[in-house]
Amino acid sequence: MRRLSPAAVVALLLALAGCSSSTPANLFSDAASYSLSTDSIRFVVHISVDGLRQDAVTKWLDNLPAYRRLRTQGAFTLNARTAPTRGNTLPNHTSQLTGRVVAGPEGHGWAGNRYSNPAITIHSNKGSYVASVFDVAHENGLRTALFTSKSKFAVFANSYPEAIDAYVYKRDATELTTRFVDSLRTGTFGYAFLHLRNPDTAGHRFGWRLLTWHPYGKAIFNTDRQIARVLNAIDQDPALRGRTAVILTADHGGHRFNHGAEHPLDYTIPFYVWGPGIPAADLYDLAGDRRADPGGEQIPDSAAAQPIRNGEAANLALALLGLSPVPGSTIGASQPLLQLVSLPAADSTAQAGQSVP
Repeated sequence: MRRLSPAAVVALLLALAGCSSSTPANLFSDAASYSLSTDSIRFVVHISVDGLRQDAVTKWLDNLPAYRRLRTQGAFTLNARTAPTRGNTLPNHTSQLTGRVVAGPEGHGWAGNRYSNPAITIHSNKGSYVASVFDVAHENGLRTALFTSKSKFAVFANSYPEAIDAYVYKRDATELTTRFVDSLRTGTFGYAFLHLRNPDTAGHRFGWRLLTWHPYGKAIFNTDRQIARVLNAIDQDPALRGRTAVILTADHGGHRFNHGAEHPLDYTIPFYVWGPGIPAADLYDLAGDRRADPGGEQIPDSAAAQPIRNGEAANLALALLGLSPVPGSTIGASQPLLQLVSLPAADSTAQAGQSVP
């Protein structure tokens, strides 16, 4: 890992305030060449927690059993990045679902954060078709789902109507998660996306304050309960247990009453990967020289050495399922986040066998 400048150290301390000492040590002396077997994985659940500041999780980690479980049983980093040019919801979620940066010829082109005209799609906005994780999964015979707590996510339902098999919008996170968990029990989705809005909603209205009694703090605890329900549903279903991976990240963090692309508390986000064959390790250690820890800095898309970004989610999900990257994608396409191989799968009970209280 490269030595940080004093300015980068200061920014990192701001971004990683309250970081727990439970970060897993590097288990691999030669992580860049280490290959993981994920042959057991048949399903991927992709969760995005809107407005999740990573230091909120570390501050209350002992009282957040679901986040703690993802952190201690799977690979994670607290120093992932949003899209460098946009720090808001729709551009970053479009990156998560397409594996593309926002701007430029290879970008998905969706820079705005509002959506009201159903005639407009990601493709019409771009001027050409923008493939997604839904397309690849669906074309390979897997059922897909989009469960969201913001109505503007209809842009994805309208852009990929034939590739998304189930679309559910519920503003209330508890009700949405109930629908999501019920769907896992009654139908098998190869790839399912769940969006939880609570931290972002609380942050904009009341501020991103790390106090247990504060609405933002309460929102963090609420998302932990919803994530626990998803993990428990996986544990309790023999068809899913030991065969399901979970990817969890955020579109952005926040400070005061807003968020953008320039403040460390806004662009520094967590990224978790949990499931059979995924070791308890630091994601940057597993990625080796395929990703560069950014310290406390925001790194442009044009930089040769890229950090782990939330836009990794699409191609990581497909890689875990043994599928090819999203056509036209750039994040994690030629340089996958994890080096995956086809080997006899490891015993998955250590990762996916114990329920969250």
